[in-house]
Order: sequence, then structure tokens, then C-alpha cells
Amino acid sequence: MLACTVGSSGLETPFALQGDGVTAVVTSEGGCGQRGLRVGLWGEGFGTRGEVLADVVPDEDGSTWLHFSVYTGLGEAVAALRIEGDSGLLPLGIRPGEHELRLKKTALKDVDLEGAAAMSAESQAKAVKEWEAGAFLLRQGEDTVGEIRFRGDSPPMVTLFDKWWLTPRPVEAAVSSQGAELLIAFDVEPSLQGEGGLLRVNLPLRQAVAPIGDVPVDAERRFDLVAGALGEGDFETASAAAQREADEMEVAAVESTAKRIATQARQSDGSCLSWEALEETWGVMLAGYDVSLSSHGDGCAVTVEAAQVQHSRRYRGLIVP
Repeated sequence: MLACTVGSSGLETPFALQGDGVTAVVTSEGGCGQRGLRVGLWGEGFGTRGEVLADVVPDEDGSTWLHFSVYTGLGEAVAALRIEGDSGLLPLGIRPGEHELRLKKTALKDVDLEGAAAMSAESQAKAVKEWEAGAFLLRQGEDTVGEIRFRGDSPPMVTLFDKWWLTPRPVEAAVSSQGAELLIAFDVEPSLQGEGGLLRVNLPLRQAVAPIGDVPVDAERRFDLVAGALGEGDFETASAAAQREADEMEVAAVESTAKRIATQARQSDGSCLSWEALEETWGVMLAGYDVSLSSHGDGCAVTVEAAQVQHSRRYRGLIVP
């Protein structure tokens, strides 16, 4: 099959791309001398319906962006595919570098386009039914740590239980959208200054992240959304297990930190610095606790008590040297 160059885009068509579970093909509309490009793109749960006309946007860096319509379990959306050399990039997230699918150019003869389109259509039909049902478990690996129930025009309900976050019951959430992502905000423990929980849910990939900031970092917790609902009694059992795990982690962290504080508080004359003198340095480590120091034998003792008893903030005790 002969290739032809498409206008100012500099792209020679046709060509295929594959990678990260996605298959795509880029063709010229009407053959050589055409007026535009068409894109067929198929992934699990999202894709085009056939090959669709794309808007071609050359970038100053020499790459080319193709903008075109795709369908997900929640309806139509606009995707952007970046082509540079033999590579393709399909960004599905809002934050830089997150949820980016990477593709490589592949010979058309090596790609089963019909099979990819059929797989994508089947998975999209399944996704539509699952979004209509609206119930998704939050999974971390093999562990179920919560549930989101979407309820049409009513606010979604969120249930979460792990060593970091706990909803005392299913709680109503506020939802907003950014591109292909939903922002789910809800009340959760611990809440040290009235802050709540936030999940960014990527709709095409059905993945969620608890963001720390505007730029993704490795420390953020990530979840998969799996169609399904918690059974009767699941929340109570899982919540109790999450509290036990949080308590163990809290005891280890508080007592380790308190011992370090006691060492720094000890003065050469045998006295101990006050917590006010140390709080600027150590306050972040013991946020959510009331702390005091006192002399104890040859060292300093640290009293720690949760200012408001809640998930991962239950400790109350005296740590002596």
C-alpha cells in the first residue's frame, strides 16, 4: 500500500499504532490529495465508532495533535492523540504525566483492526451497563477498600476503609468534572483542620487517585474501580480491620516520634524544653495531638493525646525515657 503525505501535518498515511491496550489507525480521507485525516482508536471500555474525522493541530515542537470523538461507558467525549516520529501519546488525565497511554507505529498488516474494534465495542457495551448500575468497588491490588455508588442526578455515595482514611458510614459526596475525570469530594477521618477526602476518577481507565497536589507523585494512593457492591456486613468487618491496622501504625509512629522529641528536649542542666519551644520543628509530625513534656528521672517524658479522637488519631499515653 502506497503512502501519501497529508497537507501541512507532515504525516504519511495510512499507519497503525499499538500500546498500553490500545490499537489505532490513521488514514487519509479520500486517499492522496484528501482534505483531512481519519482516526480509528479502540481500547477496553472506550474507543471510536469506526474511523472518524480528526481535527489536525500541528505543534511548535514538530509533533501533530489529532482531536476526535470517542465513546466511553458514559457517552461521547473528545480525545487527543499526539503523533511524533514513530510514537503516539494518548493523554487521558488532567494532571501532567498522569494516565498517559504510549503507542508505537506498527505495520498495518500486523494489526487486527476488526478484532480490536469488536473487542472495544463489546467492552463499551459492558461499561454502559455497569455505569447505568452505578456501583463500583474501590480496589488496591486484591484488597477491596471501599465503594462508590453513582445515583444519577443525586450525589454519589462513598464508603472508604483503609489504614489512612475511614468514612464512619457511607457518606454523600460532591462531584465535579475536569475533562475525562470526575472529582469526588467527601467527608472522611482523619480531618485535622476540617479538610475532606478527594478522589480523582479517570472515566476511560476506571482508575482513581487520592491526589496530594496538582502534580502526580509516587506517594499518592491509587485505586481501581471494579463493577460491584459491598455485601451485607462487609463494611462493618472491613472498618474494624482498618481501625486495627491504623491503630498499630499510629502507636508505632507516635512512640517513635515522641522518643526523638524527648532526646531533643533534654537540656544539659537536666531540665526539659517545653512543647511550645519544639512545636515549630515537630508539630507536623504530631498534628492532631495535644503534647506536653515533663522531667522524668534522668530524661524527659512526652505526653501525647489525640485532640479529637478519630481514625488514626486515637493515641493517648505517656512515653518515658
